[in-house]
Amino acid sequence: MRTRPPRALLLDLDDTILVYGPLGEDVWEAVTAEFAPRLGLEVASLRAAVREAASRYWAEPERSRQGRHDLRGARRTICLWALQALDAPRPERAAAMADAFHDEREARVDPLPGALDALEHFRARGLPLVLVTNGGPELQRRKIERFGLAGFFEAVLVEGELGFGKPDPRVFEQALAAVGVAPEQAWMVGDNLHADIQGAQAAGLHACWVDASGSGTPHLHGIQPTATVRALVELREWL
Repeated sequence: MRTRPPRALLLDLDDTILVYGPLGEDVWEAVTAEFAPRLGLEVASLRAAVREAASRYWAEPERSRQGRHDLRGARRTICLWALQALDAPRPERAAAMADAFHDEREARVDPLPGALDALEHFRARGLPLVLVTNGGPELQRRKIERFGLAGFFEAVLVEGELGFGKPDPRVFEQALAAVGVAPEQAWMVGDNLHADIQGAQAAGLHACWVDASGSGTPHLHGIQPTATVRALVELREWL
């Protein structure tokens, strides 16, 4: 990796620049603790039902793709499924619980430690950056605006605006075209082994996996990143 410095970086947003995924567990704990008494349910039972419903919802690829474009609606469906599983099908309470989770989780989003400094460093080195994020345009653009991220990037590519996203090769082609480099001259940096790492490598790019948990197990998925870091800020040492 040190011997092949990139001429451009493609960067993921959630859990690469901004904390997102790890927020869910704590927020669900708080929300189910609040709503279980109102529904006459045990907190543990409600939390388990939500966990099972979420797992089932996101396991289906096409539903998952559609759901990340309408996260509020997806979360309402998950909560309704959970209440149905507990014989407490209350659509209005399911919607209220889902909305409480949605609003609190989005409010807790924040830059990961050192991430904005890393972006400043990359730009100071003259390295072109492209933001490549899956998800719906409303939430993704809101986060980008909230933290003033757009100014760091030559282009911002959002799945919900393009009609396709990672790992579709078209999104990598469009990102490369925005900065005028060949695939082998660019690195994709992200936390998702399938969408970010495997997708980029299939398109001919190098790929750096952000392994925040330190699990270090990409080989279990048959995927070998070009490099692995615990956080975006670690790339400052190499670039």
